[in-house]
Amino acid sequence: MRTLTLFLFAAAMAVAGFLLFQVQPVLAKFILPWFGGSATTWTVCMLFFQTALLLGYAFAYAATRPLPVAVQAILQIVIVAAACLMLPITPSTALKPIDAADPIWRILRLLALSVGAPYVVLATTSPLLQRWLSEIDPGILASRFFALSNFGSFAGLLSYPFIVEPLLPSLDQTRLWSDAFYGYAALMMVCAVIVLTSHKRPSVERDDAATGLGPTAPAAATGWWLVYSALGSVLLLATTNQITQWSAVIPFLWVAPLSAYLLTFVLCFGLQTGRARAPMLLAFVAAAALSRSLPQPEAATDVLIQVGLQCAALFFGCMLCHGEIVRLQPPPRALPKFYLVIALGGAVGGAFVTLLAPILFSDYWEAPLAVAVTALLFLSHEFKLALRPTRSRAFGPWQRAVTVASAVLLLLAALGTMRGLKADAAVTVDRVRNFYGVVKVYVDSKDDAANAAFVMQQAGVDQGSQFQASDRRSEIFCAYDRDHALGLAFRHNRRRRDLGPAVPLKVGLIGEGVGMAAGLAKAGDTLRYYELNPAVIDLANRYFSFIADSPARVDIVAGDGRLSLEREAQAGQLGRFDIIVVDAFRGAAPPMHLMTREAFELYRRHLAPGGILAVNFELETFELSPLHRGLAAALDLDVHWFETQETDQCEGSISWALYTSDAAFWKIPEVAAAISPWRDNSDRRLLWTDGSSNFLSVINWQGSD
Repeated sequence: MRTLTLFLFAAAMAVAGFLLFQVQPVLAKFILPWFGGSATTWTVCMLFFQTALLLGYAFAYAATRPLPVAVQAILQIVIVAAACLMLPITPSTALKPIDAADPIWRILRLLALSVGAPYVVLATTSPLLQRWLSEIDPGILASRFFALSNFGSFAGLLSYPFIVEPLLPSLDQTRLWSDAFYGYAALMMVCAVIVLTSHKRPSVERDDAATGLGPTAPAAATGWWLVYSALGSVLLLATTNQITQWSAVIPFLWVAPLSAYLLTFVLCFGLQTGRARAPMLLAFVAAAALSRSLPQPEAATDVLIQVGLQCAALFFGCMLCHGEIVRLQPPPRALPKFYLVIALGGAVGGAFVTLLAPILFSDYWEAPLAVAVTALLFLSHEFKLALRPTRSRAFGPWQRAVTVASAVLLLLAALGTMRGLKADAAVTVDRVRNFYGVVKVYVDSKDDAANAAFVMQQAGVDQGSQFQASDRRSEIFCAYDRDHALGLAFRHNRRRRDLGPAVPLKVGLIGEGVGMAAGLAKAGDTLRYYELNPAVIDLANRYFSFIADSPARVDIVAGDGRLSLEREAQAGQLGRFDIIVVDAFRGAAPPMHLMTREAFELYRRHLAPGGILAVNFELETFELSPLHRGLAAALDLDVHWFETQETDQCEGSISWALYTSDAAFWKIPEVAAAISPWRDNSDRRLLWTDGSSNFLSVINWQGSD
């Protein structure tokens, strides 16, 4: 019976951990298109789940203090049954945002309404069951089961990008999770019944020396539980921001750092160890320093190397923090409070990164700050240990050397970071950070008056530029050149071929950038920009004059381009655009919701007959050629690629895919001459839908030729 009880309790904790962490990427991916594909969507989701975890632990703590175990079990049965009434967790489309205002609070409200109650119930599982186990059999070291719960969480995370996401549409994912919750509920109720029918075993005093935990003073240690758990949380979210602000906003890159974070809980609580601090500190500082010294990736393999280094730094940093938490853990009777404080620290760290850091810092500086604080804290621990005469034998020459090496490496990394910040500040004109990321304006060729230009940069990638010399401010170049793809679309559009070169065009543009496309317009044209990021609109108005100087009428709609077009279509206000330009790439990849069959069907509804859809290609990290061919086939359109040749002035410039049903457009000599072969030299097709899309299907492992 004892073996069966342990198995059922362990299974309940593992299943709860699995569901707790699998639901995070499930719902984050589900709502990501509603918030413009912003990388911050994930960190806000993380803040919600950390806070909900805290509420679950708080309930477990409150319930285990005044209530007898039998009453706790009955209460838990009622609560679990009530949570089942809140299923399924599929978010209502009524919660879609109507504009770009207050995205953080909208996400928190959406998640609270969709999954709040079931998630809080799941969060109560591990502390409650461990407390019940210690009552049923006091000889069990219940805190070891925390590692099992985290192993379930680990499995839930890793199964998502490799099994769940590729095989199931997003809607089916939410339904399957809801069905699995019913299975958890049954398992939890069985555990509660076991508690109600069990007789408490005689108390067994555990020898601290035997457990390896050492003597603890929970009241004095509570502050350190909070500090270490908050530091681990800051490292996690700051690392995730660093990874996703430039590269793709995809579940795999959410799951990788979170899995490294959870693995440290599994190892520390499973092995019940917090030793080997000095070599772990050196590994942490070395990985963090190396990850910050690498240049911007050029191919998917480079991205994986950087992600690997950043996750390694996160892993070693959290091993330090969580190892100390294990060293300071209390006896079983105080575990609910222990887990409550750990959850509080996680929520505090999440709130710092998600809510406070964007106010305090104009860039993602919380990441190097978290590394520095963690390294300095543990260096101080090591140096204090070295200075204790009574510990000199334990702290030998090798450990001293490792500690000194960590300090030297940290100093060198700090000097390098400061030098980089100083160089960046010398050319930065303005910088704005908000929910959608960091947008800055910097000056290029500052000391060359003829070539000096203001450049807008978002997520580390240039979004456009404008010369500052008065005689060059109207120049449009690179991917917007009049003789390249977009210029050809303006000049040889079917409407202008049929009615004359001066006939006005109506153009819709998803993504404003610096507004360079406005320089292609003529008097009488109407341009409507759809821009999600208010900072882009503000900086484009203040530092770039393409829109202000354009002879066309220019309107700017604040909000996600696809959602805005959907609302207009629902209101019967189809744009009948002669050209639609999709130029909303953020960092190294496009927002996925702009590149699905449903999105392209929406674009086609808004296009005038024979209109042209222009979609830019971005960096070399992803190969989108098969996707463009698949989308064109699904919509019965022709598509061709127009490559922008790189020059000294156009380094790393974007290229275009043009779609149209106007067969005559491709026969125009200028257009035919500008068409380039597909970059992948194949005819493979790929189709994304709203329910099924995976960035792993378009990874470019080879990079540029």
